[in-house]
Amino acid sequence: MERQQKKYNVQGIVGTAVVHLALLIVLSLIVMNAQPMEEEGLIVDYGNSPTGQGQVEPSPGSQPETSQVTQAQAAAPAEVTPSAPATPSAPSAADGQVKDTQDFEEAAALEEAKRKADLEAKAKAKAKAEAEEAAKAKAKAEADAKRKAAEAEAQRKAAAEEAKRIAAEKAAAEKARAEAEAKRIAAEKAAAEKAAKEAAQRAAASNAIKKGFAGAGTGSSASQGNTGGSGNQGSLTGTAGGTGAGASGNGNSFSLEGRSLVGSLPKPRYDVQEEGTVVVNITVDKYGKVTGAQVTSKGTTVQNRTLWNVAVEAARKARFNSDPSKPAVQNGTITYRFRLE
Repeated sequence: MERQQKKYNVQGIVGTAVVHLALLIVLSLIVMNAQPMEEEGLIVDYGNSPTGQGQVEPSPGSQPETSQVTQAQAAAPAEVTPSAPATPSAPSAADGQVKDTQDFEEAAALEEAKRKADLEAKAKAKAKAEAEEAAKAKAKAEADAKRKAAEAEAQRKAAAEEAKRIAAEKAAAEKARAEAEAKRIAAEKAAAEKAAKEAAQRAAASNAIKKGFAGAGTGSSASQGNTGGSGNQGSLTGTAGGTGAGASGNGNSFSLEGRSLVGSLPKPRYDVQEEGTVVVNITVDKYGKVTGAQVTSKGTTVQNRTLWNVAVEAARKARFNSDPSKPAVQNGTITYRFRLE
């Protein structure tokens, strides 16, 4: 807008200078070509009396004659001197100046009108531009307000979804914790029941062993075993415990009523520089397979866990004869004696 305004100002100045220069040239030409004109007009004789006659102006100091001449002049018709035809007068320099001034004023008025029209057009264009800018600003403000409202709504929804997710995760965690706690309690209960059952089995085995040593068996036999001869079969150098068949070798022995060992008793592998005795309680099914093995404190003289583990591992590998008449679970012991080499 400012550049266009400067352009219009320069154009106005140049146009004004050109018009003035043209006027000066025209005026100079008119003045140079103008001819001096004779004075024109009518001679008025004011006279010196309200009455008089004659065609000649009397000389000063003469007296008017009121005689026959006056009467003759009165009787004679007055001669009328024809006047010269009026010639059109050439335009004077003043008239040319007036016309040039009028042209200049008209040009100035036109220039002023044009300038005012340009100013009005510029004002209208500026007002239109301002209105458009205001409309754009309003539209932008409305768009920003809508965008902010949409962002706020999206944030609210996201917060709600996050809260919902956290609540769901918390509920799932509580449920998982409750299930884990229930499983733990159930496992502890099952373990306690299993331990009670094993304790009952060990107590029953111990009672059976005590009854065997006390001669509380049934029947008329005075001995026990299946190798022939009298007495209770077992290792004379082993630790007493339980009734049933026994075998010895390398200081290791077993005790399981009415059952015989298939093959040899597995030997534990160890490299611990310690000696002592480890007694393992075993449970055997009717097919002769060891289904459980656990170190018992009764008869065990060493507390080395490595020796306990190898003893249990070897005891699990033992095999006994199959006997369908035996109970599904039969309890016995295997005794391992560890010596330093």
